[in-house]
Amino acid sequence: MDPMRWFFILITAAILHACSSKPVIPAADRSITPLKAASSQPSDSSNLLQWGGVIIETRNLRETTEIQILAYPLDEDGHPDTDANTIGRFIAQQPGYLETVEYAVGRLVTATGKLSEVRQGQVADSPYPFPILDCDEITLWPEHKSRPKPRIRFGFGASSGGGGFGSIGISF
Repeated sequence: MDPMRWFFILITAAILHACSSKPVIPAADRSITPLKAASSQPSDSSNLLQWGGVIIETRNLRETTEIQILAYPLDEDGHPDTDANTIGRFIAQQPGYLETVEYAVGRLVTATGKLSEVRQGQVADSPYPFPILDCDEITLWPEHKSRPKPRIRFGFGASSGGGGFGSIGISF
C-alpha cells in the first residue's frame, strides 16, 4: 500500500477520534431512582444501578471518596438531563482517592454501582435519606466551555453624496 494512502487513513482516524468526546457508559438499571431507593430500599441490592447528576460535594475519606450528587434523569447516552426535574440526591462511593479539583462542585457525573445502604444525612436544616451507591465506575463528563460564536454580517448601501457623485458600499 502506498504511503499517501496510509497517511490519509491515519489522518482520518485521528480526526474521528478527536471528534468523539462522549464517554462510553456501561449498561445498568435506570428504572429505580434515588428517591425510590431512599423511600424503600430494594430487597435485591445485587443489581447494577445507574444514576447521574450534578456534583454537590466531594469528600475524601480514609479509604474511599464520597461524592454527593443532585440526580437528574439520564438520556440514552447516560448523560444527566439537567433540563428535567431532579430525581433526588445520592452519594456515590468510590474506593481510593479522587481528585476534588476534577470532581468539583457543578461538574456532571454518571455513576454505576450497587446500592449498599440508605444513610440519614442533612440537606440544610432538614434530615435527608441518602442512598449510597458503591460504584464500579464513575464517569466525569467533559466541561462545556462556551465559545464565542462567529459574527458574520453582510451589508449593502448606496448614497447620492450630494453634488452629483454617488457611492456604493459593500461590507462583510
